[in-house]
Amino acid sequence: MMIVSSQRYIDWDIVEQKMDELSHSGVSEVTIPCWPIGEVDGVEMAIQSDKHHTLAAARELGLAIRYEFSDDPEGLTGVAALEAHYNDGDWYNVETSDPASDSFDTIW
Repeated sequence: MMIVSSQRYIDWDIVEQKMDELSHSGVSEVTIPCWPIGEVDGVEMAIQSDKHHTLAAARELGLAIRYEFSDDPEGLTGVAALEAHYNDGDWYNVETSDPASDSFDTIW
């Protein structure tokens, strides 16, 4: 399943705060919430619903990433979910992109 996001903006002050919190908590893995939205253009997709700054911090610290899936709170699927949850940039593959370094594997 491809995990996508359209949130490109990353505030480094927030990432550094998250890095400090994660470092002091002793965790070795972070959980990133996602909403499965079904198949779009022949690909099963999920939208990263939150914790973009936590993901950036975890990557900087080399922590393991676990994606946790739950239903879209509005019950949306497919293109309707993508349209409703659009943020500030083109949709990109979360696992092969790095917003913190402005590197995106754009889907659309």
